Amino acid sequence: MKPRSTYHQSRRLRGVILHDLVTGMVASQAEIVHHGVHYDLEVDTTRTESLDCARVIAAHVR
Repeated sequence: MKPRSTYHQSRRLRGVILHDLVTGMVASQAEIVHHGVHYDLEVDTTRTESLDCARVIAAHVR
């Protein structure tokens, strides 16, 4: 599962590199988008290879 703190860290870094995110925007957007949502499956794409994520997803939908 993908911890939200990792998501925030990766988005914050993207904003620093591309200079396209206002400070605090990532945290506020993540809270709004994920509030009250239940996910059947989450994969951590920041720490897991793409093929491994695909396998987990494929096994889940079978």
